[in-house]
Amino acid sequence: MEYTTVVLPVAVTAAAETPDDVRGENALAVVLPVAAAAAAANLATAFVVSAVASASETTTDTTQVHKDVGGDDSIGVQHFKTVHQNQHQQGALESIMASTRVSLERATCIESLDQLITKLSTMSDRSSGISPGFDCIGNALPWNQIGVFPQYETLDSVNATRGIIPLPSPESALELFELIKFAWQTRLDYEACNTTESYCSCIGNWRPNQNILKQICNQVLEQVMAREASACLRAQPDITRMWNEAYSHDTCPLPDTMDCLYIDSLIRLLTNETYLDSYIQAALAATSTIDVSICYLFYTDPKAKYILLDLLPYVAARGVKVRVLFELAIIESQCLQMPLDTSSIDREAPLHLPEGSPPYARGAKQFRSATELVREFFNLTSGMNIEARYWFARDKACGYRIKNHGKCHIFDGNSKKNGKVIAGGSNVAPRLGSLDTDFVIQGEIAGMYSAYFDSMWTAMTPNDGGLAGSISENEEKKECEDEQLFITCNKGQWESVMEPDTITGHKSKILFLPSTPSSSGEDVILRCVLGAINSASESIYMCMGHFNVSEAVSQAFKQATDRGVKVYVISNSFHSCDLRTGQLDLIRSLKRMLTVAPKVQLFVAAVKDGKVPPFLHSKYLVVDSRWACSGSWNMWMRSAFYEMEAEVFVQSESFAADLEGKFTRECEQFCIPVKIVDECNQFLPKGCAICEGFGPFFDV
Repeated sequence: MEYTTVVLPVAVTAAAETPDDVRGENALAVVLPVAAAAAAANLATAFVVSAVASASETTTDTTQVHKDVGGDDSIGVQHFKTVHQNQHQQGALESIMASTRVSLERATCIESLDQLITKLSTMSDRSSGISPGFDCIGNALPWNQIGVFPQYETLDSVNATRGIIPLPSPESALELFELIKFAWQTRLDYEACNTTESYCSCIGNWRPNQNILKQICNQVLEQVMAREASACLRAQPDITRMWNEAYSHDTCPLPDTMDCLYIDSLIRLLTNETYLDSYIQAALAATSTIDVSICYLFYTDPKAKYILLDLLPYVAARGVKVRVLFELAIIESQCLQMPLDTSSIDREAPLHLPEGSPPYARGAKQFRSATELVREFFNLTSGMNIEARYWFARDKACGYRIKNHGKCHIFDGNSKKNGKVIAGGSNVAPRLGSLDTDFVIQGEIAGMYSAYFDSMWTAMTPNDGGLAGSISENEEKKECEDEQLFITCNKGQWESVMEPDTITGHKSKILFLPSTPSSSGEDVILRCVLGAINSASESIYMCMGHFNVSEAVSQAFKQATDRGVKVYVISNSFHSCDLRTGQLDLIRSLKRMLTVAPKVQLFVAAVKDGKVPPFLHSKYLVVDSRWACSGSWNMWMRSAFYEMEAEVFVQSESFAADLEGKFTRECEQFCIPVKIVDECNQFLPKGCAICEGFGPFFDV
């Protein structure tokens, strides 16, 4: 295989070992196969891999964001005026969402949903919204290219005013509820029908303890959020063949070729039981900064509420600078679900805190949606040492929205010795009853996370003429008055509650690699994972929460098993997954995988010994018991085109052993073997609007 040095235009430091490995202050050179650059060029104008390294040796290039701040007609002033012109309509929409109750009871759900639809349809101005909603193609608002991420564009108005939750237009909400009504009516027809064989499992098969109407609403929202990206892919001729060929064997770097980018750090797996204690310990030991990137936000989760409303304000009041980056699409979708009457189904688990923790006070409040939770967060932290922004971007070439799915919590990221990161598959915290893979890292690797977070934060800095973060008209600065919650409250010099500690973890070599998906289809994480699969000589263990097996992966598995490598795969099914949107693609791809690589040992999370499996959300892969990857990345097409991810690659026999042990335990407890292609059919949906595939990649 022929290799070349590819210079990647991202803000990084020199993690390589020789001067020849680096070109320029804001570039990283990586040794990759020559064919990789050519393959990616067929899908995009350049092969761009987002990678960052230690923030202690790099500076964020803030000049990449153009500032037009001159005069009353400047872009910044225009955005500020636009926000305030739309605030009234935003308030009216949120008021309707908050004051309306849509029943989740079968007898009254359609009638109460019709009442909401009527309210929305009679609003005087249904077209105004600070956010364009989930559909961004053809939007006429003034989009700006993001210097740090040249493949994306953003709207400055989204982050122009502090304390505002940018919502879509009432027209967008109206369309969404019409779609929900259709899906609900289909479910009611299914229940009333004597012969249900013609209905998809997305309509018919749900757990007995789930509120089915609420779950169907979630599925509709997920499809709506991704529908433009999917439609763009379907409009590109021959994209399935082109994309799979771009990930051929000779385009994927072997792990050894990237050795110079790995950094010595400590890493330890976290469980649902140890996660919160480790989080509290890291937060209380922080002395300078805490940065948090959030995708999904669960407003009934006591751990998430405690972290946002009790723990982070506590440490901020003691002098730590806190920054929180929300994914706006999720906040919007949660606002649109606010009318659903979930009072009879939302239950919170008890919260047990370690000794010395800030009390569970503000977080104990009950909320009807994530929007209310975020509103409480803004009200509570106004005037404190906490900033919040929304991630909001679209693909520059095609115009569809790009979602930030990378989740991480960075503590003192600029500290080479004491910097820590808690990351993985969980969002703010692992949820009760879910199987996730989270970890805590300490060392210079935290600087890599920190540098990437800085780039995302800078990308969401509006060209506002100095108006960014302005307090909204009805929001006032306030001093911290609650002595129970804010003990020292910015008075005097910061003194850490806890001494900086060294985590108990495996000494490992770690590479942090985020992805920047776009219409080019370049997924650097997948490319490196395929390189690891191609290098395997003994074993491969893979578990993926959201999953579809591309042709490139199926072929890599075939070549591995032909070499004598044992390949073990755990997959979700509708029994263990909260999203039905990817199930049709998943099962079709598993059938293809077993056709191409029949020696793969496949296990599917399903009903076993009469027990329904928990929600499988783990995401990891282990090769030859010494190399592993884990993080937010899912092996599905969305990661290449739509969802930004954050992953770590770890060279450590001990960490690999921990993941293999987790695989074995969860496989034995919750999974059944699927040995031949036809056995996949028990999990195959018939197909409907809810499980329509993402793009054309697995159409038959």
